[in-house]
Amino acid sequence: MAMKKVLMVCSGNLDRSPTAAMVLAEMCAPMWVASAGTERWAKNKVTKELCEEADVICVMEDAHHRHIHEQFGPEYASKVIVLDVPDNYVCWDEDLVRMLKPKIRAALGLPTRSANDQPDDGRVR
Repeated sequence: MAMKKVLMVCSGNLDRSPTAAMVLAEMCAPMWVASAGTERWAKNKVTKELCEEADVICVMEDAHHRHIHEQFGPEYASKVIVLDVPDNYVCWDEDLVRMLKPKIRAALGLPTRSANDQPDDGRVR
């Protein structure tokens, strides 16, 4: 079975999507993960190629879903899952990590908690 490819998307690819990518990586899920942003100034800008490569695109807000639909078309927008994470966190914020873990698990159909998972107290170890 091929490894699932997941793309995490936020606005600037500075805080939310990189944190989400690292949270997923720390869950030790057998998935390829990358992160990107929708803004012109994003650290790693979302591209058609990244959307094409991904099996699932987890975006932080509805605006990111609209951006992917408008820029790349409905075939890519159909891969999108909106996590509903507001843009008021910094990278690795404990509250952000705590919020992302169950949302990522639910979006990707991962077990509630695996043996390799970090504690859900929000601390990064």
